[in-house]
Amino acid sequence: MSSDLRVVIVGGQHVGYHAARHLSERGHDVVIIEKDRDRVEFLSDQYDATIIQGDGGRRAILRQAGLDRSDVIAALTGYGAMTNIGICTMATEIDPDIGTVARIDHGDRDEYTGLVDQVVYPETLAARAATNEIMHVAGRGVQTVESVTSDLSLLELTVNGDAPAANHELRDVAFPKGAVVVAGRDSNQLPGPEMVLEPGFRYLVAVKTDVSDEVVRLFRG
Repeated sequence: MSSDLRVVIVGGQHVGYHAARHLSERGHDVVIIEKDRDRVEFLSDQYDATIIQGDGGRRAILRQAGLDRSDVIAALTGYGAMTNIGICTMATEIDPDIGTVARIDHGDRDEYTGLVDQVVYPETLAARAATNEIMHVAGRGVQTVESVTSDLSLLELTVNGDAPAANHELRDVAFPKGAVVVAGRDSNQLPGPEMVLEPGFRYLVAVKTDVSDEVVRLFRG
């Protein structure tokens, strides 16, 4: 994969470091700005990328990172939402066309609508991953693939053999309003009224929060 994106990441601690590695592994060009000198030395030893030692909240440092040649800036410091929002705001003053992503420190994403293009709340992602592993170890067959909005999630559900929906066609299952089967994960099927929900197979289901328990019961019993 070619380096078709150039991304500036402000904050080289755990979140920024791993984001940079994922992007680099996908072939993208990444610049990391980190003001802690010891961390910069660690990043330089661990990671083959451009590392700038400095305060990402300063215009001079952001200009040094080459925002005019970059596609996105991601402010992922651990200094709080408003620090990261401020870094993104300053970046757009330097280059109005750059995309912006800011790390926030609580889950109310709506507060930041219009301030940046996207926000990320790492604690929510970590909690989702932990919950998925707990459910997997318990054999519950329920995974949260993505939280689309605050009240809409994409779930991966495995049909239990004695569940109400097992061995029934979609048209015969009384799904509540606010639930849609998106795909058959194992059969690579797009849903149609005649698709059978087979025991042991996984299905992606878009679910509103207020009906999620009812949908899980249909698949799991």
